[in-house]
Amino acid sequence: MNWQHLQVFLWLRWRLLVNQWRRSGAVNAVLMTIFAVAALALAVPLCIACFGLGLYLFPKATPRHLLYAWDGMVVGFVFFWLIGLLTELQRTETLSLSKFLHLPVTVKEAFLINYVSSLLSLSLVLFVPLLIGFGLALVFAKGMLLLTVLPLSAAFLLMVTALTYQFQGWLASLMSNPRRRRTVVVAMTAIFVLIFQLPNLLNLYRPWGAQQELERSRKLVEELATLDRALQSHEIDPAEYARRQQAVTQRHELETAESGRKSADRWERTARLMNLLLPIGWLPLGVMSAAQGNLVPAVLGFLGMTTLGAASLWRAYRTTIRLYQGQFTAPQGRPARQVRASAGTRKPRARLLETRLPGLSEPVSAIALAGLRSLLRAPEAKMMLLTPVIMGFVFGSVVLKLPNHALDSLRPLAGIFAIALALFGMMQLMGNQFGFDRDGFRVFVLCAAPRRDILLGKNLAFAPFAFGLAAILLIILQVVRPLRLEHLLSMVPQSVSMFLLFCILMNLISICAPMPIAAGSLKPASPKLVPLFLQMIMFFFLFPPTQAVTLLPLGIEALLNGQTWTAGVPICLGLSLAECVAIVFVYRAALNGLARLFQAREQRILETVTNRGA
Repeated sequence: MNWQHLQVFLWLRWRLLVNQWRRSGAVNAVLMTIFAVAALALAVPLCIACFGLGLYLFPKATPRHLLYAWDGMVVGFVFFWLIGLLTELQRTETLSLSKFLHLPVTVKEAFLINYVSSLLSLSLVLFVPLLIGFGLALVFAKGMLLLTVLPLSAAFLLMVTALTYQFQGWLASLMSNPRRRRTVVVAMTAIFVLIFQLPNLLNLYRPWGAQQELERSRKLVEELATLDRALQSHEIDPAEYARRQQAVTQRHELETAESGRKSADRWERTARLMNLLLPIGWLPLGVMSAAQGNLVPAVLGFLGMTTLGAASLWRAYRTTIRLYQGQFTAPQGRPARQVRASAGTRKPRARLLETRLPGLSEPVSAIALAGLRSLLRAPEAKMMLLTPVIMGFVFGSVVLKLPNHALDSLRPLAGIFAIALALFGMMQLMGNQFGFDRDGFRVFVLCAAPRRDILLGKNLAFAPFAFGLAAILLIILQVVRPLRLEHLLSMVPQSVSMFLLFCILMNLISICAPMPIAAGSLKPASPKLVPLFLQMIMFFFLFPPTQAVTLLPLGIEALLNGQTWTAGVPICLGLSLAECVAIVFVYRAALNGLARLFQAREQRILETVTNRGA
C-alpha cells in the first residue's frame, strides 16, 4: 500500500467530514470541530489517567471484578461503535470506489485505504487510550501473565472493525437497489434499538431476585408483628421480646447475605457463559483467566478473534470486488421468451389503486388507496409501526407487575391505553401528513376533488395501521390479562371514537403547522420555530383532553357499579356504542369546517412542504 495515497485519502476523509458538519450549520461545525480536536488532545491524558486509576484499583480486584470491568468497557465500545456505523450506513464505502479507481490505485489498495480510514472514528480515539492505560496498569498490578491483555485487545479491535466493515459492505450490496436502501436503514435502526433495549426488557419482565426479596421482607414483617402482639398481650416480657427480635433480625440478615452470595455466583456463571458464547466476550474472559494463572483461554481467544477478523476482511474484500464489477446492480431479468410465455398464461390481476371502496365516492377511494400504498412502501411508516411495539413492551410491564386484585378495575383502562399507544405512535407522521407528501402535494392542489374528500381519504389511509396496531396490542393484553367480554367488545367502538377524534386533531395540526420533511426520514428538512412550537402546543395540550372524552363510558360505569339495578348490565358497552355514534356525527361536521380551512391554506401548505417558502 502506498503511504502517500493513504495520507491523501485520510485527508480527503477528514475534509468530507468537515463539509458534512458545515452543511448542518456554522454553529454545529464549530462545536463538532472543537469536540474532535478536544478528543484527540485528551487521548494521551486519558491513557495516563486510566493507568493511574488502574494502579489504584486493580491490586484489590478479584478475577470476577476484572471480568465485569472489561465487560463494561467492551459493551460501551460496541455501543458507540455501532452508533457510528449507523451514521455511515447509507454509504457503499467510506470513499466510493467509483470516485477514484480511475487513479493509479489498485482495488486492493483502495480496499485497504477504505478500511484504514474507517478506523478514524471518535470511538477508537477514546477507547484505545483507555484500553492501553488499563492494560498496562493490569500488568504492573497483577504480574507479567497479564501482558496477554495487549495482544488480546489488538485482536478484539481487529475483529470488531473487520466484522462491522464486512457487515457494512453486505448492507451496501443490499442498498445498491435504491428502493431497498431506506428500508434497510429503518430495519437496522430498529434492530439496534431492540438489541440495546433487550436487557431493560428482560429486567422488567423478570425482576431478578425481587420476588424472593419481597417474600423475605413480608416474612420479617409478619414475625415482628407476631412478637408485638405477644408483647402487648403479656405473653412474653420485654427482655424475651428483645431477644427474639434480635434473633429474627439476625436470621433475616443471614438469609439476605446468603441470597446475595447465591445471586453473585449465578451472575458470575451467566457472565462466564455469555463471554464464552459471544466473540466480543473473549477479551474479558481471557483477562479473567490470565488473572487466575490460566493462559489457555487467552491464547484461544486471541487466535479466534484474529481468525474472525482476517476472515471478515477477506469476505469484505470479495464483496468490494463484486460491487466494483457490478454484480449487485446488473439487471437480472428473465428471457423474453419466458416472459411472453408467462404473460400469456397469467390472468390479469386487479390493482389496488383501481379498487372502489364500498360506500365511498371515487375521489375518496382513490386518495385512501393511494395513501395506503404510499404508507406501505415508505420507510417512515415502517419506523412509525415500531414505536407502539417497543413502547407496548416497555409499558406493558407495568400492567404485569400490578397485583391481581387491582387489575379488575384497571384492565379496561389498560385496553384504552393500548389504543392510545397505537395512536401516539402515528402522531408524528399523521400530524404532518402533507409534509410527508412533499412535491406530491401538488396533486391535491390541482385536482378537482372536494377538499373534504381529500381529508377523508387521508384519514382512511391511516385507518388500517391504527386499528391493526390497536388490535395486536389488545390481543396481547387479552392473552396476558384477560378483559371481561363486555369490556373487550366495548373496545371496538372505543377505538373508532378515539381514532375519529384523533383524526380531527391531526387534520387541524397538518393544516395549521405543516413542515417540510426530508425524504426517507421523520426529521424536518428546515424546521422553523413557529410551526414547531405550534405542533408541540397542539400535541401536548389538545391530544389528552380530546382523548379523555372517550373515558366517559368507563367512568359512568365505575360510578354506577355499586347500584343493585346495574348488576349484569353492560353499561360500558352500551355507552361506548352511543358515544361512537355521536362522535361520528361530530367528525362529519368537523370535516366540513376543516375542509374550508384547508382550501384557504392550501397554497401556503404547498409552498411549505415543497420547501419553497423558506
